[in-house]
Amino acid sequence: MSSRTPQECIDRALDEATDEETRAAAIRELKTANECDELEALVRRETLEEQFRRQALEALATPQCNSTLREVVEEESLGGSLREDAEELLATVEDD
Repeated sequence: MSSRTPQECIDRALDEATDEETRAAAIRELKTANECDELEALVRRETLEEQFRRQALEALATPQCNSTLREVVEEESLGGSLREDAEELLATVEDD
């Protein structure tokens, strides 16, 4: 991970004044650092644009974040296509 803290990455990902690539890079940094709880918080944040919520969800589809992804699916807190994507990602991770 860069010299940024997880909180700095979250702040960057949430900052609507920041360009999309920088926001996406912040989410990738969280994935690289296996910051599962922080990624989960972004996925659940309804005020965050769906593209970034989806990117954070996809970042949870790793062996290190498998249990966090399972929690997101089991709690049924996501709606619509994001929930369906979470279920598919979980099935993919568990099959590996």
